[in-house]
Amino acid sequence: MARPRKRKKPTATETALAQLRGYWEPRDLSEYSHEMTKVVESAMKSMGLQDRFNEEQVFEAWSTLVTPFIAEHARPVSLDRKVLYIQVLHSSIHYELERMKGQILAKMQNAFGSNNIRDVKFRLG
Repeated sequence: MARPRKRKKPTATETALAQLRGYWEPRDLSEYSHEMTKVVESAMKSMGLQDRFNEEQVFEAWSTLVTPFIAEHARPVSLDRKVLYIQVLHSSIHYELERMKGQILAKMQNAFGSNNIRDVKFRLG
């Protein structure tokens, strides 16, 4: 059975300020942040998501793993079934990226593991 939650009684100062302002200030919940972290971690573990790979990491790291020119003209758009799809702006850049595919795939696999990224595909658009 769950314990009933008990709220702390507002101090006289908090009550006076709330009456003066006409509203209550939200409570500082930072003291409970460690409990919230534990709850989220246990929920993710129970759902089998504790080792889940976050594709946002790939999108954020893209510009650091490739040259600035490539980062300006191509960007990752999705990671589906361990295949990273890259949107390319121009056909000549698409051709060059196809030639560099092995190098780009190796960099991505070194950074994120070959079990998370299996292939890289380029799309014009």
